[in-house]
Amino acid sequence: MTALHLVTRTVTATAPADARPVSRPRGRSPGVTLRELRPGETDVLDAVFAGLSDHSRYLRFHAATPRMTGAVRRQLAAVDGRRHLAVAAFGPDGEPIGIARLISRGGTQRSGAAAPEAVGSLRDAELAIEVVDAWQGRGIGRRLLSAVAARGREERYTRLVADVLSENTGMRVLLASVLPIIAVETDGHETTLTADLRAGTPACVAA
Repeated sequence: MTALHLVTRTVTATAPADARPVSRPRGRSPGVTLRELRPGETDVLDAVFAGLSDHSRYLRFHAATPRMTGAVRRQLAAVDGRRHLAVAAFGPDGEPIGIARLISRGGTQRSGAAAPEAVGSLRDAELAIEVVDAWQGRGIGRRLLSAVAARGREERYTRLVADVLSENTGMRVLLASVLPIIAVETDGHETTLTADLRAGTPACVAA
């Protein structure tokens, strides 16, 4: 995921006037801003996808993905802020450089054999993150994860579940740097990481 991918088309996306900012610039990425995506912002999706190398697309979509199909594009743009929410990162010039999203994994689950303090409703959300190759290794993924985790808490999700390729050690390291991983299950070439969303509050998310 560290190879530089040159984007042949520059897309600049500006935040809608009523879009809620999620994070302030800090750390190793000065001038980078985060905000929640609004429904139908396909220009942001297209720009981030264009900035991913073939290998990064493979890690993200678990297959060779030279282009997004119309159906996938519409699905990823269909955010509603509750069952499907996404946070995007923008560079100093306003260019989209990354997206983190949570999608509800269905109904409430019950934990029958857990410790007394853990018994109750558990709501799982599926996690996905992509950062354009030119901005990888600069803390953008961690900021996106922290921000989308904070939004997940607001929507009463309790666990994040990431289905990743087993070779994608970077995702495991990233997730563990923000949240405690409570389960790891490997099935062939895919690994499912489950993280406890109730632990802590990310310091890099704006109040």
